Amino acid sequence: MATSSPCCPPSAVDDPRAAAVSVRVTGDPLDAGAAIAAVTRPHAGGIGVFVGTTRDSFNGREVTRLEYEAFTPLAERALARIGQAAARRYGLAAVAVWHRVGVVGVGEVSVVIATSATHRREAMEAAAAVIAAVKARAPIWKQEWYAGDDRAWKENCECAHALPSVPAAALRGEGDHIDVAAWLGEQSPADVARVGSAAGSAHRPVEPAAAPAAAAPAAAVAPRPSE
Repeated sequence: MATSSPCCPPSAVDDPRAAAVSVRVTGDPLDAGAAIAAVTRPHAGGIGVFVGTTRDSFNGREVTRLEYEAFTPLAERALARIGQAAARRYGLAAVAVWHRVGVVGVGEVSVVIATSATHRREAMEAAAAVIAAVKARAPIWKQEWYAGDDRAWKENCECAHALPSVPAAALRGEGDHIDVAAWLGEQSPADVARVGSAAGSAHRPVEPAAAPAAAAPAAAVAPRPSE
């Protein structure tokens, strides 16, 4: 059963201004306004938001709905690690990483990322890095349904067209600390397409008869270099 839970880094206990990380993996509808409220802080002057919704077509085919599946405890852990790492790298005040599971109809929200920081640049860059990491590493799978009840498991490579990529080795879980955000704007179109395809392959579910694949550690964002 999907649940919803907040998750904060240990430092938040000692420092009231440390970033709070809110994580939800739930079958209930997501409210982007509630996510914005969750990251609003008096000392944060900028909020970055990404809202993913179900579109009504794909490659000329009519889409009727999406269905997301996840093992909630692992998914929550992955989202929390991604949020915590982004908070450290960008100096965020707070971050919300919320993902819906189950049936998500056309026009409905499937994922909400909200980040707050002292300045808008950090908040916006962090939101982009977080959704890229979620797409590439979170153990959440998507099935697309078309008119006529045809369906297909979808690879999570669509983020590669507009969002940062991650090294293929990282997608195979060969390292715990993966600098997702460092790839923002630094990849050639060919590299982005290649790594995006690897991300999708890493998320394709196994057949029912096969043993479930072990979830790779969630992506971590390395400390931001000094400018």
